[in-house]
Amino acid sequence: MKQSRHTLRLSGSGPTREKAFATAIGQVQSEVAKRTDGVNFRVEPLELDVVSAVEHRWTERFLGLLFPRTRQRFEITLRVEVQVASLDLDAVDFTVREERLSSLQHALHMR
Repeated sequence: MKQSRHTLRLSGSGPTREKAFATAIGQVQSEVAKRTDGVNFRVEPLELDVVSAVEHRWTERFLGLLFPRTRQRFEITLRVEVQVASLDLDAVDFTVREERLSSLQHALHMR
């Protein structure tokens, strides 16, 4: 088992604050997988900082004149520090067990 720390910078956007945050946090697992070798079995967030949070607002009108409505979109950028516990499968010694099947057994196992 190997433990390591990584600092990730993640961005997300969406029609609500919650959706933008969920999009950014949803990238943690894939970003950690890119930076580490082996199988990650625990990713523990240690610290989370908001680098930037922006709300974009604009007014839409039907046919350019009618029915004005205000629209908004949120963008957030996070800095997340995580501690990762991983297992390097190349370092694991697997025991090889070989089975020999008779012709009849081989024919029965075929589908």
